[in-house]
Amino acid sequence: MPTFAPADILVVGDTPNDVACAQAVGAVAVGVATGGYTAYDLLAGGAEIVFETLEDTEGFSRLL
Repeated sequence: MPTFAPADILVVGDTPNDVACAQAVGAVAVGVATGGYTAYDLLAGGAEIVFETLEDTEGFSRLL
């Protein structure tokens, strides 16, 4: 079974709680401002990367 460093894991979510989840385990917090929170809210909560929407499929694919 492969092992992963926490920094190799992406947690993608649309709330500050999702960002906090990523931070709690040392993962990369990726915010997507498609829910009730803005990109600013997610950045202010500590998201390292934020997408306004997932329409940027090329950018999201590069992230992976």
